[in-house]
Amino acid sequence: MASGWALLPRIAGWFRPYRWLVGASLLLVIASAGVSMASPLLLQRVINVALPQHQTVLLGELCGGMIATGLLASLASVGQGALTNLIGQRVIHDLRVGVYDRVREMSLEFFTAEANTEIQARLVSDIGGLNDILTFTAQATVAAVVSLLTSCVVMFILSWPLALASVTLAVALNLANERFARRRRELARDRQEQVSELLRVVGEDLALPGVILGRTLGRCGWQRTRFAEVSRRVGELTYQQRLAGRTARALIGVAFACLPPAVYWLSGTVVPGLTLGTVVVVSILQTRLSGPIQQLLSLSGTAQSSLAMFERVFAYLDLPPAVTLAAAGARPGRSDAPFLRVRGVSYSYQGSRQPVLREASLDLPPGTCTVIAGQTGSGKSTLALLLAGLLTPAGGVVEVGPEAADDARLRELVTLVPQESVLFSATIAENLRFGCPAASAADLDAAIDAAQLRELVTRLPAGLSTPVGERGYQLSGGERQRLALARALLAPHPVLILDEATSALDGPTAEAVHEALLGYGSERGYRARRTIVIVAHRIPRLRPHDRIVVVDAGRIVEHGAPGRLLAGSGRQS
Repeated sequence: MASGWALLPRIAGWFRPYRWLVGASLLLVIASAGVSMASPLLLQRVINVALPQHQTVLLGELCGGMIATGLLASLASVGQGALTNLIGQRVIHDLRVGVYDRVREMSLEFFTAEANTEIQARLVSDIGGLNDILTFTAQATVAAVVSLLTSCVVMFILSWPLALASVTLAVALNLANERFARRRRELARDRQEQVSELLRVVGEDLALPGVILGRTLGRCGWQRTRFAEVSRRVGELTYQQRLAGRTARALIGVAFACLPPAVYWLSGTVVPGLTLGTVVVVSILQTRLSGPIQQLLSLSGTAQSSLAMFERVFAYLDLPPAVTLAAAGARPGRSDAPFLRVRGVSYSYQGSRQPVLREASLDLPPGTCTVIAGQTGSGKSTLALLLAGLLTPAGGVVEVGPEAADDARLRELVTLVPQESVLFSATIAENLRFGCPAASAADLDAAIDAAQLRELVTRLPAGLSTPVGERGYQLSGGERQRLALARALLAPHPVLILDEATSALDGPTAEAVHEALLGYGSERGYRARRTIVIVAHRIPRLRPHDRIVVVDAGRIVEHGAPGRLLAGSGRQS
């Protein structure tokens, strides 16, 4: 990936959709700068002609012109600022959505390797840090460049020797400032990395599981020490970054403080013959020249710092997508369950020496209930993820009917309920309707009854309108699992996989949920069209025609009817 100033063409590409707004903003900048330059020229006429010759009419006209130019320049500046902020916020939005979409297209292994707080830092902290550079800084840079150019043109017209001296000084100051700008960029990159680390520590320590862990193990002091150390590093890097910028601005300020005296001395010695009005106007233009130069040199450091953020944002945008997601609003309709076949499927996680699943083969006829059992680490959850289209097999194939199915096709058919499901900080009804936005009140009631949630909903004062809190922590672990199961039942997918989805329930409740699950939707004809796969350590009560699959060390070692396997009939081929 390109870095530093080489990123500028790519950054400019994000402004291409708004090129007409950018053009209008530039025209307003030029108009504002051009009108502003008229005021010093009018002042020259005031000093050289109107005042010495006591021409009151001309003096009134010139003063009125100066007021009018100031008003027009201010109006143009307001309009330009509005356009620049509008463009900047739209680009920020596009970048944020672009990173969000790219992260959603990553494989599951990306989310296991990358801390969630690092993803949040790129989306919120890094892109948020670009807000100023794309709005206020961009506006100030364009205005400073145009003001600098127009000031130089007018100065060359009035006195080219003084203009040449000023431009030479500007070039020298820019070279001196480059060293400070480079240092600020390095510090900005280091600071953003430490900010990401700070977000990670806060996410671990101050989330409910982290608080419980620290208190029960007596490690609150260690957590505080770790947080304080990272916070200290962020503070030190911020201090060094700002000190580098202030040092550069101080040196530049000292240099420009010498400019007006230099103008007066040159006008009286090296460049004689200038009128008083010309000397005053050149002195004013020197001030206007020094301001944009100082601003540009200061903004150079800010731009260097922002490039470090752009590098981090583009690093995510350059990640190769691993998953093709369904278009927004596209939802599968309810359909009959297909015949699923697993043929010789293998899978290995990155960094693992041994495959977690080896040449697994399995048939899942439509409308059946299959329990996948095995010890921890045997590969049963990986098999569930492959069936759900959330992992891509390293070998073998999953077939839907007579044809091989890709991950996208499997995701259209399968709903997976993991052991730790996500609940949104919303009401019970809103969490349920995430599985089916068009679900009716009767649909919600049926799913609630099947998940054994009726008692909970009845005793809550607001019923289905009760908020569940952040991550659903206002509910117990078992209640969260049952709510996630009810949500999955509402989804239109014909295949339902439960991966330890009732592990937080007691035995009688788990059995009741299982029985209700097998009968769910029978009055609507859903049951005959839904295939159920249960991944569990604890095997529920099964019917004679249900099936058990035993996974051991990544291989399917037994499968068949529950009566035969539980009676120890041996392995089935």
